[in-house]
Amino acid sequence: MQDKRKFKILTYGCQMNTADSEMISGVLKKMGFVEIEDMNSADLLLVNTCAVRTRPEEKVYGRLSNFQHLKEKNPLLLIGICGCMAQKEKEKIIEKAPFVDLVFGPQSIGELPLLIEQAFKVVDRKKRQMEKLEGDKKLKSRFRGAGIYGNFENTGDDLPEQDVSRESNFKAFVTIMRGCNNFCSYCVVPHTRGREKSRPFEVILGEVEELIKSGYKEITLLGQNVNSYNGGAGRSFPELLAAIDKMPGRFYLRYTTSHPKDLSDELIDVMAKGVHIAPHIHLPFQSGSSKILKLMNRKYTREHYLSLIEKIRAKIPGVSLTTDVIAGFAQETREDFEETVSLLKLVRYDSAYLFYYSEREGTHALSIDGAVPVKERIARLEELIELQMNITFDINRNMAGELHEGIVEGEAPKNPDEYSVRTFDNHVVIVPRPEGLKKDLIGEFVNLKITEGYNFVLRGEITGS
Repeated sequence: MQDKRKFKILTYGCQMNTADSEMISGVLKKMGFVEIEDMNSADLLLVNTCAVRTRPEEKVYGRLSNFQHLKEKNPLLLIGICGCMAQKEKEKIIEKAPFVDLVFGPQSIGELPLLIEQAFKVVDRKKRQMEKLEGDKKLKSRFRGAGIYGNFENTGDDLPEQDVSRESNFKAFVTIMRGCNNFCSYCVVPHTRGREKSRPFEVILGEVEELIKSGYKEITLLGQNVNSYNGGAGRSFPELLAAIDKMPGRFYLRYTTSHPKDLSDELIDVMAKGVHIAPHIHLPFQSGSSKILKLMNRKYTREHYLSLIEKIRAKIPGVSLTTDVIAGFAQETREDFEETVSLLKLVRYDSAYLFYYSEREGTHALSIDGAVPVKERIARLEELIELQMNITFDINRNMAGELHEGIVEGEAPKNPDEYSVRTFDNHVVIVPRPEGLKKDLIGEFVNLKITEGYNFVLRGEITGS
């Protein structure tokens, strides 16, 4: 009996990439592959990539150079690059790394079985041809991949979502829509993931209902801009949230990401009344300057954004707020930057993802004059990081003594004798394992008390479950 082929997926980037990797894993397992941890033993190595910023791309190219020795040891190994970077770079990937066999974008996952079989046939033929060569010819042939590409124009209509193989048995990502119609001037997502396409309302409800019945305790709805979800017959994102919130069971309902221009009063009201909906909103503001927001094509102003924050906090007391910020966008003066600083101080986010502006090929922002020197971008970013660290530390420190409920996500990163718990309102708390407890609490609901707060994490103790 022939041994089953083995695969390993390396995932970079956002939660959408994680969800795509779970879908790819499901497709491969349906084909008869077995997932393994050790890439050195794999027959298929896939790298699922991000293209939102320059650094993840550089990291992938740096990692690819290390895979060449794997191909040398095993000429039949299939190496594939997928995800947003694959969609953006296309043929350039194999030009830079000729030993790569397969390149396909996030909208081509439905083609994967055919692409893989084609690639394996080519690799097998090349191996037999190589065995007949000698000297330099053999050396050159050794590092040429199969050169198989997905259909980069695919609309993604045939994505095999029923084949999802989830990494966790207690928390699940559910993609409710793909693509983006916003075309923020700095962003490549509309070019790599295509235009917005929402999944049917009833299909999502059925998937979530089955997950809850199967024991999943945390459901996260995913979309590049969930606020613009349209499930057919005018069914909106707030309606979807409300319908899921009515389902029986004990679970947390989360979502990401919201765009400020589409965040409605209806959504805020649904969250305020929700039983299962986590009191947490990730609401990127990117810049505190209306002038820069216009150049970014964000379609809202500083004033509109701050009015949203006021509404959210008035209707959802104790809500946790997180955000994304870009420092040093084109034409950002010191005065514009100070408006970003002042917005951070005004809102006081629980945490923030902070970046300096990174030019991306294919975006409109490349044509905007007035680039801020990279050294200045970095200096502004460092200023924002210091400010946000102080805000987060102050918020965390003042949480000492509070009682919360959360789900144990796993062992603490630095100590196997401690657990990492994510609270209902999305804070991470490190707690010691209760003494004498034989039951493993990973994946379980727990009650806890916050004892100390630091820059990046809270510490606490479990008080019950």
